[in-house]
Amino acid sequence: MHDDRKRRYANCVAWITATGLLALALPEAALSATPSAPAAGAAAWREECGSCHVPYPGWALPASSWRAVMGGLEKHFGTDASLDAAVAAEIGRYLESHAGRTGKDSSSATQLRITETAWFQREHREVTKARWSSAEVKSAANCQACHKQAAQGVYEEEGEEHEHKRKAQ
Repeated sequence: MHDDRKRRYANCVAWITATGLLALALPEAALSATPSAPAAGAAAWREECGSCHVPYPGWALPASSWRAVMGGLEKHFGTDASLDAAVAAEIGRYLESHAGRTGKDSSSATQLRITETAWFQREHREVTKARWSSAEVKSAANCQACHKQAAQGVYEEEGEEHEHKRKAQ
């Protein structure tokens, strides 16, 4: 029994030592990276997508939807939003790395419009048709009309916190 304890202790020391050596070998960026840390494509995403509309957050659609959106930029909701292939790939990787999950309430079809997702419709069910079509809002895609900090990735209304509140990506 005493030998078993010694062996476990030795294994533990070896594991801690190996982990410490691995940490020293990794670049600092890898050690500080977290799922919410900005990816390399964040700047391109903000600049390119944000030049026409609020840069919609990755978590609003699943990865399959972002692949479809990025794969059809030449006919992006009635506009040619074509990008240099390298920039489009960088933005696509960024969006996919921050993509939302498909839940049990999502349809099997790839959704291209955030406003058609079950999550969006459930979250905005109290908004009337008159409000959506008002001069101030104009469309459900105009997030900034109600969510004043949407461009910074904050989607809450005054005095209200939403389950989807995220810091800017």
